[in-house]
Order: sequence, then structure tokens, then C-alpha cells
Amino acid sequence: MNTATRRIVVALLALTASLLIAPANAAPRAAAAAPVSISGNVTGGDFDLATFASVEPLRVDALALVGGTWERVGHGTVRFAEHPAPAEPEGTFNLTVDQELGSVRLKFHQARCIDEFGHACPEVGGGVDIPASMVQTTYWDGSPLGTPRVEDATAIDVTDGNVTNRDITLTRSKKVRATVRPTITGSAVPGQVLTAQPGTWSPAATSVGLTWLVGSGSTLGEYDMPAGTGRTFRLTTDHVGASIALQAEPNVFGFESPILQTPYLIVRARSALAVKAKAGKRTATVTLAVKAPGASKAQMQGKASIYAKGKRIKTVNVRNGKATIKIAKQKKGKRTYTVRYSGTWRILPSTKSLKIAIR
Repeated sequence: MNTATRRIVVALLALTASLLIAPANAAPRAAAAAPVSISGNVTGGDFDLATFASVEPLRVDALALVGGTWERVGHGTVRFAEHPAPAEPEGTFNLTVDQELGSVRLKFHQARCIDEFGHACPEVGGGVDIPASMVQTTYWDGSPLGTPRVEDATAIDVTDGNVTNRDITLTRSKKVRATVRPTITGSAVPGQVLTAQPGTWSPAATSVGLTWLVGSGSTLGEYDMPAGTGRTFRLTTDHVGASIALQAEPNVFGFESPILQTPYLIVRARSALAVKAKAGKRTATVTLAVKAPGASKAQMQGKASIYAKGKRIKTVNVRNGKATIKIAKQKKGKRTYTVRYSGTWRILPSTKSLKIAIR
């Protein structure tokens, strides 16, 4: 037997021996806890639950207290049979959680719709000019309608396996209406601070959550991302060409309300002109360069016009931030001319005056 083979045999014998002489009282490795399902039936009280849920799904969350905060540890939606039998419940839910959590509490709710700058949320069976009421958020406590506070919900023990019959009846929430819609004040230019006016509500809101959205100015609403919270939002040159909107979410205990969104503001860069003139015999050539922090030269397009005594003489195209304007048939003498840059959807217009001595 060569040396390499001898080493392999010795290693195998040592492994076998270690398994055979393991302590008799050694605890076996615990198997991973299997997921536990929680299920139940959901009814809609005095309204058709399935039709109501067609606007926005009805959601069920399992919550656990983690570090002093209620966190979602499982989630599902209320499901409806396509052709329910007379004895079947209106809706059912089934979600899974980790057995090692010990206990959880159930939250039943419906996501708030977003009323975008006057385009109201649809009303189930009603007019489109009235924001839809949603189901009232409730927590399972063993009673038919549940409780409005998570602290008062009943803990559901999941240590013994699957849990069934956590039934509940959902009710429609009363509406919260905006008596004054939220707005944004301030100039949408880099360096400025926008301020949120949260609006007023009936019933009065105890607080209003304010979220600033930033998206692409050329595709309004398509790529919006939350970019800040609170009453103010500072704009930088990085925001040039972006669309800014504010979402206001009023909080009224015992009520659900739509989230109202303001119209978009497009952030535009300030522009400045650098102009030079070369006079000739009854002619002049004016060259200009556009400066607009936050905009690239390729974005510095538009039109440039030259005026004398308020009368437009000529207009040319601006490309890559530059343009040349040639004027003729001018009267001899020194006079003031004004050059105006039109700007673009992402760059503000600007003007520059200069004196030219025509020969």
C-alpha cells in the first residue's frame, strides 16, 4: 500500500470512530421549523365585498413586535371564488408565517388610492367626483368586527401549527375630504427650497404625512421615486429636468382617506448669456454662449433673438449652447441691443443687453 492510499484509509477510519464514540447524551440537530398557515373567512357586512375589492385588493398582514416596532412578517390578500356556492363565504385568506415567531397579530386593510391633482379615485357604484371610501383598517381580536388598534388585537399563537377560523367582518370607512388641497410653494430652480402646504381636512387630521416624489420630467408619473419627507425640499442642479410632486396622507383615527398628490413642477436651470458683438458698416455680428448649471451643452437648445427698441430684428437656432446672429441694414451710430434666449422645458429663458457702435 503506497503512502497516499494509507493516508486516505487512516482518515476514513478516524471519521468512522468519531461517529461511533459520540456522547450518548448529545442532542440531535433540530429540524428547521415548518411554516405555519393562518386562514379564515372574510365578509363585507352591508356591502358586496368582491365588487369593493375590484378597485383595490383587500390585504391581510401578520405583524410581530420586533425591537419595539410592529413589523410585517407575513402577508396575503382576500380571495374570492369566481362562482361561489350559496353556502360559501364571501372571501377567504391564507398566509404563512415562521413558527419560531411564537405569536402574531392580524391586520386587515386596503391600500389608499392616490388622487392625482384632482383626478379623483373611482367610487364603487358612485360618481367619479367623490373619492372612494375604503375598508376600515381593523385588527383581529376574536370579535366580529375586530379592533382599530394593533395594541388591542389578540395574539395568535403559532407554536402548535396551523391556525384556522380567524374570521372577520369588514366595514366601509367614513370619508375624509380635503377642504383645501395640498400645494407646493416656491420656485422650481436649483438652490431654492420648496415648501409643502399640507391642506386642510374634514374631519381634521391629527397629522399629515408628506412625501416628495422625483421623476423624469419627460414622462410624468412613470418613474416617480420617493426622495424626501417633511415640509421642505431643497433643489440642486442634480434635479434639473426632473418632475417634483408632493403626496399628502392625512391621518384621522377611525377613518381611511385617499392620498392626495399635487400637480408636477418641472425643475428648470437658470440660464445666463455671454454675448460679444463685432460691428461693421451698417452690420453687426453677435455671438452668444448659454450657461445653465445642471444642463449639458447638448440640452442647451432653443432660439435666440435680437431686438432694438423692442422690435425683433432676427431669430436664430441655439445649438449646444451657442449661436451667431448677423444683422444688416442698421443705422449708423451707437445704440443698445437686447439678446433674448427662449430657454427650453428644462432651462429658463434669459436676456442680455449690449451697446453696439454701427459704422
